Amino acid sequence: MSLTPEQKAAVYTSSSVIVVASAGTGKTHLLTERFLFYLQNRNISPLQIVAVTFTEKAARELRSRIRGLIKENLPDRFYVLAELEAAPISTIHALAGRICQENSEVAGIPANFAVLEDAKAKIWLQEGIEAALANLPPQCFTDIPYSLMKETINCLLNDPYTAEKALQQGIQDWEALINLGRKEALKKLFNHDLWQKSRDILLKNIGNSGDKLETIRQDVVVAIEELEEGNYSNHLIAVLDKIKLNVGSKKNWQDITIVKNALKEIRELTKEVIKEGLIDLKLSEADARLQKMLPALTEAYRDVTNHLTQLKQQARVLTFADLEIYALKALANPQVREYYQQRWRVFLVDEFQDTNPTQAELLKALTSNVELTIVGDIKQSIYGFRRADIRVFADFRENILQNQGKEVVLSTSFRTHQPLITQINQIFQPLLGENQQDLVAYREFSPNGEQGSNGDGKTIENSVETFHETSLSEKFVPYIQVFAVASDKETDKSQRQRVEAYHIAARIEQILDNKTLVHDKQSQTLRPIEPGDILVLTRTWSPLEIYGEAISALGIPIAPAGGGNLLTTREAKDCWALLRFLADTQDNIALVAVLRSPWFAISDRILFQIAQTFPRQDKEDRPSWWESIQSSDYPELEYPVRVLTELLEQRDIDPPSRLLQKSDRLTGYTAIISNLAGGKRRLADWKGFREFIKELEAGTQDIFGVVRDLKQLYDNEAQIARPTLEIDNAVALMTIYAAKGLERSLVVVADLNKEKPPSYPTVYFSREWGVAVKSKDDRNNYQKPVLYKWLENQKQNQESVEALRVLYVALTRARDYLILTANQEDKGDLKLLSPGLAAAEIPIEIIPFEAKKSFFTAAPLPPIPNSSPALLINSVGSGIFELPVTALTEYARCPYRFQFQYLQGHPGVGEGIAYGMEIGSLVHKALEHNITNTTRLTPFCSHSLSQETVTEALDLVADFLNSNTYKIFRDTAIKKEHPVNLKIGKINFSGVVDLLGKDWLLDYKSDRLINPEHHRFQLWAYSQALGYNHAYIAYLRHNYVYSFEEINLDAISFEAEQLVTEIVAGNYQPKPSIENCSICPYNSLCKFNISLISDR
Repeated sequence: MSLTPEQKAAVYTSSSVIVVASAGTGKTHLLTERFLFYLQNRNISPLQIVAVTFTEKAARELRSRIRGLIKENLPDRFYVLAELEAAPISTIHALAGRICQENSEVAGIPANFAVLEDAKAKIWLQEGIEAALANLPPQCFTDIPYSLMKETINCLLNDPYTAEKALQQGIQDWEALINLGRKEALKKLFNHDLWQKSRDILLKNIGNSGDKLETIRQDVVVAIEELEEGNYSNHLIAVLDKIKLNVGSKKNWQDITIVKNALKEIRELTKEVIKEGLIDLKLSEADARLQKMLPALTEAYRDVTNHLTQLKQQARVLTFADLEIYALKALANPQVREYYQQRWRVFLVDEFQDTNPTQAELLKALTSNVELTIVGDIKQSIYGFRRADIRVFADFRENILQNQGKEVVLSTSFRTHQPLITQINQIFQPLLGENQQDLVAYREFSPNGEQGSNGDGKTIENSVETFHETSLSEKFVPYIQVFAVASDKETDKSQRQRVEAYHIAARIEQILDNKTLVHDKQSQTLRPIEPGDILVLTRTWSPLEIYGEAISALGIPIAPAGGGNLLTTREAKDCWALLRFLADTQDNIALVAVLRSPWFAISDRILFQIAQTFPRQDKEDRPSWWESIQSSDYPELEYPVRVLTELLEQRDIDPPSRLLQKSDRLTGYTAIISNLAGGKRRLADWKGFREFIKELEAGTQDIFGVVRDLKQLYDNEAQIARPTLEIDNAVALMTIYAAKGLERSLVVVADLNKEKPPSYPTVYFSREWGVAVKSKDDRNNYQKPVLYKWLENQKQNQESVEALRVLYVALTRARDYLILTANQEDKGDLKLLSPGLAAAEIPIEIIPFEAKKSFFTAAPLPPIPNSSPALLINSVGSGIFELPVTALTEYARCPYRFQFQYLQGHPGVGEGIAYGMEIGSLVHKALEHNITNTTRLTPFCSHSLSQETVTEALDLVADFLNSNTYKIFRDTAIKKEHPVNLKIGKINFSGVVDLLGKDWLLDYKSDRLINPEHHRFQLWAYSQALGYNHAYIAYLRHNYVYSFEEINLDAISFEAEQLVTEIVAGNYQPKPSIENCSICPYNSLCKFNISLISDR
C-alpha cells in the first residue's frame, strides 16, 4: 500500500515527529516505513533503532512487517536482516528489563533476577506487606488503624513511582487549594453553554416592576455579575441554588416561559456544581486527622518498601513496576545515560497516549538527544485504570515542537467508508470538543450500492462478480442504528437486557439472511456478510454471556473471544470450589457448589431434599455436608461420593492441576461445558485456569498452598487475563478494551445504559498534590479532607472524559455498519452519546418491552443418528479423519513427506517451494475476485514477496482472461471457488473447485512443468464429489488445457482407495528419488534425502 501525503510527511522527515493517528489511519504501516527510512536513507543499523509497542503481539507484528520490507527493498543487505532479529523492538517493560540486566550493579539489583508474573507478584507482595506491617513500631498505628494502614499502603504500592513523589509533597497549603477548587468550580460553571445562554436571556428580558419573578431575576443577575467579577460568597451561591419558579404573572412579561426556563437552567447548573463538592470546600476535622496521619504513613511506607526490597534482593525477583523504577535509577547515572544515547540513535514509540508517568520519565532519560517519533491519539486513551495519563502525550508534543520537530495529523481512514465516517464525525464533534479530529475515508463508496472514488480518482467495483450467479440482496441498511428498550416501573434491568439481547440476535439474523453486502478488505470488492464479520462489544464481560446466549439460540455461531477476568469465569469458579473442598472437606459451600456444577450436575431440588434429611442439631454439632452425603441413601450421590473419595486419596500425591485433570476424566466436565452455549470459550477458560494453577504450584505441589494463594487473589480482586480465543467464522463477543486495534464489518455496541459503579477508595494521591486519606470520625462516619475532595473531583473528571473516549474506540471499530443498543433510553453511555446522536440526526428507536422475548429458545440440536458408531477396539492407526484432496497427491509422491506436512504440521524450509505456492495463491485470489491490478492484489501478498512477483501473477491472470484457449470455459462457467467434500473409507476429503460449468470442472495451475499425473488424484476427487465426467487442468504458463476423460478418471479410483487404506493404516515409508527430494521442502530435515544418502 502506498503512503498518503500525510504519511510521507511523517516518514521522510529528518527530525523528531509527533504523529496524531486516529482510528484506522494506518499508523503501523507508517511506523514500518519510518523504520525502513532510517535503514535505507540514513544507513542506520536496526540495532540503533528502538521501537516501543504497547503489547508483545504488536512488537512481533511490527518486526514481521519490517522484515518483509527489508527483503523487498534491501535484498542485498543480508546483514540487516540478521541485525533486525536482535533489534530492540519490544514493549516498554522489555526495554526497561534490558536496561536493568545490563546495569544491575548500578541499579542495585541482582544480576540474575527473575520477573514475577502479575499473579505471582500480587501473592508474593501481599505476604511481604503483611510481614512488614507486623514489624512496624506501635507508634505508627497511633493515628492510623491497622486496617486503614494496610489498605492505604496497598494502594500506594500499586504505583510506587507516583506514591514516592506524592509522599514527598508532605502537608501543603490547603487553604490555597480551597481557593483553587472554588475557582475551578466557578470556571466550569461560567464556561457552560447553558450558563452563558441563560445569562444572556436574563439580561435581555425584564419584567414589570413589582412582579415577584422580576425581583428574583434582578437578584440572580446581580449574583451572576458578582461571581463573574470574582466576588465569591456563600450568599451569592445560595441565591442561585434557591431560585423559586412558582411566582410571577404572565401579564408582566413579554415571554415569562423563556425567563423561567433560563432561571431553571441557572439553578440546576449551580446545584450540579455544588454537588461536585469544590465550590464550598472548607477545612474540617478530617484535615486535622490527615495532618497527623501523613508523617506516620510516610514512615510506614518507607519501612514496608525497604522490607520488600530486602525480600526481593534475597529472592532475586522483581515486579514489572520494579523494572521501570530500577531502569530509571540506572539512567540517573550520567555514564549509563550517555552510553544509551550513543547506542540508540532513533526511537519510535507506538500508542503513546497509553504511556504512564513512570514510563514517560524513562523515555525522557533515553531520548533527550535522539530522533524521536511518537504515534498516538488522545481520543483513544482508554487505560486510565492502568495509570495512562494523556498529559504525557501533550508534554512530549510540546517538547518536540519546541526543538524544531514536526507534527503530522493523519486524517485518512482506511477502515470505513465516507457516509459512515461522516456520521461518526458528527456524533463526536459536540462530545470531544477540541480533541475531535474529523476524518475522511479512503473508501468513498458505501456497501449499499453507491459508487465512489477510492481516493486516487479510480472507481472501485461495488458488485460481487460470480459467473452468472444470482445477484445478491441490495436492501438498504442504515449505517448507524440506535435502539433502546422501553423502560417502566413494571420491568427490571435483567428483563429488559434479555429483550435487548433478543433484538440484537434478531437483527443479526436478519442481516445475515438478507446477505447484506460488506466490503472485503483484501479483495476490495463487496460480498455477502458472514458471522465472522460481526463483532459485539460491551464495556464489561458479564452482559456478553446474555447476548451470546440469544445469538446462539438462533443457530448463529458465536465466539466469546476476549476480555474479562479469568478468575470470575464460571469454569474458574467451578475449579476453585473443587480445590477448596479437596483442601478442606468441612467447606460446605464449596462442596455444594461442586455438586451442582457440571462436575456432577446435581439439581437444586435434590440438594434441597438432601438437606432436609440432615439431623436437626445446633450448628456447632451438625455434621458437615461431606459427612452427611457419605451416608446418604440418595442414588444420585453414589457416584459423586466415589469420585470425591478417590480425589481426596490422591490430594497428597498429585499436584492440584493433576487433580483437576483427573476430575475431568472421571466426570466428563469438559465434554459437558464444550456442548453448552459458547463451548469453545468455556473450554478455553478451563484450559487457561488449569495452566494458571500450574504456574501457582511451581515450586510446590501442595494443594493447601495453592488454595491459600488463590484465596489471596480472590480477596484482592486480582485481574488475570483470560486466554485469547481464535475466531473462526463466528460472531465475536468481547469487551471494548479487548477490541482495541480490531475492526469488523458490522459492530454492535450493546449495554449502553450501563453506568460506572461508584468508587470509594480509601486514598487518592498525585505527584503534584500529595496523599489524601479519608477516615472515620467519632461516630464511625467517613469524612473527606479537602485534598481528598479535590483529587476525587479530578479523578471523576478524568473518568467522565475517558468514558467518551471509550465510546469513540468502540464506534470506530466498524468498517461498514454500526448498531448501538441499550436496555434503557436515558441512562449511562447512551445518555452521554445523546448530544452527538442529535447532532448527526440519528434517532433512538424504542423497542417495546415484550416479556416473551426475554426467553430464548435453545438452538436446534442435530438429529439423532439411526445407529451408534462402531466401538473402537483396535489400534487407531493414523488418527486422521479429514484431509484436503491435495493430500492424496502428496502421499502418492512420498508418504514420509506426507507425514511431515499433515501429521506434524511442519511448514518446511525451502524458499523456492514457498515462492511457487505464493504465486499460485495470488493467481487463485485474483481470478476469484476479478482482480487485474497490483493495488488490489497486494493486500493478499506476504511481506516477503516483491512487486515483480505480483506482476508475474497478474500476467498469468491476464492470460486466462484473454486467451482464446480458455474462452469456452469463461463463457460457460456458472460458479467459482465451489467447495466439495468426498468420503473415501474413513477419511473425509475437502477441496475447492476453481471453476465449474454445467457438466465440467476446471482447476488452474501456475506450475512451470506440465505434469497432469501429479494432479490426477485431485481432479479425480473433484469429479467423484460432483458426479462429473469431464475434468480439466488449465496450465496458465503454457496456455494449455489438459483433459481427464471418463476412462482416465475411472482408472484412478482403485489407486486412490488403496492410498487411503495405507494412510489409515499409518504407513509412511519414504520414497526417495532425485525428482522427489530435489523439490521437497523437508529435504534438509529428512534422513532419507537421496543427496544425503549418496554423500554418506
